[in-house]
Amino acid sequence: MTSTVAEPTGVRKLLDRTDVTEVLYRVARAMDTRDWDLFARSFTADAQGDYGSSSADGRAEILAMARAFLEALDVTQHLLGNVEVSVEGDTATTRATFIAQHVRDAAEGDGQLLMGGTYVDTFRRSQDGWQITHRRIRGLWSNGNPAVLGIPLG
Repeated sequence: MTSTVAEPTGVRKLLDRTDVTEVLYRVARAMDTRDWDLFARSFTADAQGDYGSSSADGRAEILAMARAFLEALDVTQHLLGNVEVSVEGDTATTRATFIAQHVRDAAEGDGQLLMGGTYVDTFRRSQDGWQITHRRIRGLWSNGNPAVLGIPLG
């Protein structure tokens, strides 16, 4: 008789995939709620950020850049989809798409900018759980007023 129960390693891999995906969702929630402690805990101390036109070296710099970018806005909403997760032992990689609404009422003209793109992340399992070691963000499109960000897109 063939067992239909997953092997323990298969179960572990499924749990790891779920845990890694939850980190992605927590980072999005942390950005939208400005929960900077939650945001920081999602990254390793030596994490790297690649944002296309800029980069960040270490959790403190990633946090500082996120705060400077997001605290100038009245509200944001980051929605994630098409999350792909690959786990190999104590490391994982993800690719996810995002749509992010950015609102700043004080912007000249329309106060909204909608953006879409991808997050490509590398994770490491630590005593604190899964954390991001490298984040690559690429914007693919936008609709609305780029002045909402107060910085040029590109």
